[in-house]
Amino acid sequence: MTTFDITSPFHVGFIVADVDEAMAQLSAATGITWHPPQVFSLDLHLAGERVGFDTRFTYSKEGPVQVEVAEGPAGTLWDADMYGGVHHNGYWTSDLAGDINELTAKGFEVVFTGAGDEPGPQAFGMLQSPWGMRVELIDEAMLPLFQTWYETGSFG
Repeated sequence: MTTFDITSPFHVGFIVADVDEAMAQLSAATGITWHPPQVFSLDLHLAGERVGFDTRFTYSKEGPVQVEVAEGPAGTLWDADMYGGVHHNGYWTSDLAGDINELTAKGFEVVFTGAGDEPGPQAFGMLQSPWGMRVELIDEAMLPLFQTWYETGSFG
């Protein structure tokens, strides 16, 4: 059994062409407010290779399920022309590797995982069900970085 509750995501992610434009449109339409956008340099295991690139994103201040808007380079999973719109549900996990193993044993495919100095998935991973649902798992060890961002406006 996974360590996260599939019915309780902490965010829903949208891929957009322009983070600032999406923020402005959603704010005007709904009154939602945002944490300052961040640029994050991703280091990933993707399709058997280690790749890196930057993505720009932000989360809503409101919750309990926050809204994420993100943009990234053409040809990647963050490309709005290819993957724009509702993209994934995000969950905190206390056992990243274990939950990835559990989901893959039940038919999910690993899309990517965070890479690092240690072997195996680091910090986060994205999986996809056979019917197309994407699940982003984020290691609870990342919570302090998110708290710093929420409190100071910067991931650190």
